[in-house]
Amino acid sequence: MTFLTILLSVFFSLPTDSTTSKTDSIHQKQIKEVTVYSIASTKIGLPYVSVDKKEIEKQEYRTPADALQTQTGIALSRDGSWGTSVNVRGMGEQRLMLLVDGDRLQTATDVAGALSTVSLNQVEKIEIIKGAGSVLFGSGAVGGVVNFVTERPTYSNSIKANGNIQTGFSSVNNLSASAAKVNITNDKWYLSATGSYRKAGNTNTPNGELLNSQFNDASWSLKGGMRYGDNQELLVGYNEFYAWNVGVPGGNAFPKTATVRYTGIQRRQLNGEYIFTDISDLLTRLSIKGYTQNISRNVENIFKPTASSTRIVLPSSLNSTSGVKATADLYFNDYNSMTIGVESWLRKSETMRINITHAVDTTVYADQPSPMAKVLNVGAFALYKKVIDPKYFNINFGARLDYFETSNDTLFKELFRYKIIKGVRTDNNTGRITRVNPSLKPEFSYSAHIDFEYTPAKRNRITLSLATAYRIATIEERYKYIDLGTGTPKIGNPDLKPEKGGFSNLSYIYTGRNLKIKTDIFANYIFDLIAETAGTYTPLSGSPFSALISNNINKALFAGAEMEANWLINKSFSVFATASYVRAQDMSNAKFLTQIPPLHGVAKGIYQLQNKFSAGLTAQWAATQTEAADGETKTPGHIIFNFDIQSAAYKVKNATVKLVAGVDNLLDKAYKNHLFGTRGLDFYEPGRNVFAKVIVSL
Repeated sequence: MTFLTILLSVFFSLPTDSTTSKTDSIHQKQIKEVTVYSIASTKIGLPYVSVDKKEIEKQEYRTPADALQTQTGIALSRDGSWGTSVNVRGMGEQRLMLLVDGDRLQTATDVAGALSTVSLNQVEKIEIIKGAGSVLFGSGAVGGVVNFVTERPTYSNSIKANGNIQTGFSSVNNLSASAAKVNITNDKWYLSATGSYRKAGNTNTPNGELLNSQFNDASWSLKGGMRYGDNQELLVGYNEFYAWNVGVPGGNAFPKTATVRYTGIQRRQLNGEYIFTDISDLLTRLSIKGYTQNISRNVENIFKPTASSTRIVLPSSLNSTSGVKATADLYFNDYNSMTIGVESWLRKSETMRINITHAVDTTVYADQPSPMAKVLNVGAFALYKKVIDPKYFNINFGARLDYFETSNDTLFKELFRYKIIKGVRTDNNTGRITRVNPSLKPEFSYSAHIDFEYTPAKRNRITLSLATAYRIATIEERYKYIDLGTGTPKIGNPDLKPEKGGFSNLSYIYTGRNLKIKTDIFANYIFDLIAETAGTYTPLSGSPFSALISNNINKALFAGAEMEANWLINKSFSVFATASYVRAQDMSNAKFLTQIPPLHGVAKGIYQLQNKFSAGLTAQWAATQTEAADGETKTPGHIIFNFDIQSAAYKVKNATVKLVAGVDNLLDKAYKNHLFGTRGLDFYEPGRNVFAKVIVSL
């Protein structure tokens, strides 16, 4: 809080009548490019990609992760049809920072469907930073940052009301989707309300119906904004998402005969932000923000361990994250500027699992996959931009220091147990056996970052980014105790050390009049990588047993390259192509790491007829994954073709209408995604899918 006190004292001591020259090009460029809730890609030189609303509207994406899978360096990770995530340069969700409007999105595990709780109908754009972003975003951002920026209206000179409605359909799973939005705006304030609903049946694949892949979800949000004078703004927002009857196809985490589904997943988000702009010549922007975001999850797992018995397992979890953040942009002159900030957040986690066995009698007991626990973080960061030569050379460098405090309650083997015999309940009070003792673990972590941006000639730019980054172990990695009685138990490790390492990226961009080429070469060397390894676990009471235990791997290397090209052949036709490759190895024993995507990419041709319509044909491909880890399935290569077409917005009385249609997997190709194995799942990707969407704006 000391930093914030000093910052506010500086603010109130500075003159509010800014006399900054409007011709200060660098200053103006910064103001123009900063977006509310943006992840500030212009402040660091790491590779950045985004998917905007226009691109999202071209498809009927089932999940937000589907909208990202054609981006360079990003692969889709599946946990069923609904539960999907992304993999950035070989790093999964646990090593990515997930944000919604800049607010941390944290769940129990990386297969908890966090990304799927974001409704694409509310999204203005999705931003991705590829690489170690720990200086700006803290622990968890060693692999990259994914930020969902939700849509907000703009102010108007007088009171206006507008909105839109849309409906869509997909044949591959009989998906029906509808959404609506209403905006009321004025020159000083605005209000916005959105809502959506979707229902889908089982997904069809070229090899048959994928059973238990249905889902239902709905969302709604309210947003408001208010301006005070020319340089103050208050933003508030609330969002709620709910999904139910979400099927998860069987895998080795549970018996193949099991029927597993999410009976309910709910995400609630509340935030508020106060923004000052152009306060003085020095302080160009000050933002103070607070938020809370939580995800509750309820699962139902039904299977028959024997012919005469049925077992029902009901896991549930609640993860809440609340935080505050203050950032300030300081402008010294055209050659020197700085961003400084302080941040604090608190994550709490609660889990419960009820086991019911129906046989001659009914047995009920409850345990916890992980204890009640919390993580408190307090951090401060600074990022400096130095312009050596406006035409040729810039440097960005920064550092961050964080304090973490992880604590947990006692974890018991059982919370309660009873039997129901002929309708009569009998409690078994055998005493509680401790699995994990309570603990408190304080930690300090630091990170640093530097970019060298060099423009050797017009239309050419080279950027070298070097960073150190860290990630503290999650609550689940430290304390989990998952033993369903089938398969190998998964055990946490309270003594895990933070992951840390050195990260590098060399980028070259050529921007011609009709051609843009971008290439990246990266190498990330991580020490103490956290992974599950086979071993023998000795409990506090009882005999040792074989388990998958969270441990630190000594050294791991993630290295690869990416390339993308955009070529505007003429005013009507353009071509876009990408290729991405990453190789990840445990350097201690020269073995490949799990869940690494193969060489993959896309090639797309786009035709646009003036302002009438546009159409695109995409070839999406992946090579055979021959660098699979021990025990992983080596998936063969594949290529699929997708077609989309959309009309211009046509005026119909007081409304405009846009039509979107297309076919995914045009040739009904049977193929498997290498990253479907998050939970040992084994299924084919969706077959041919015909989709259509109508968007009416009022």
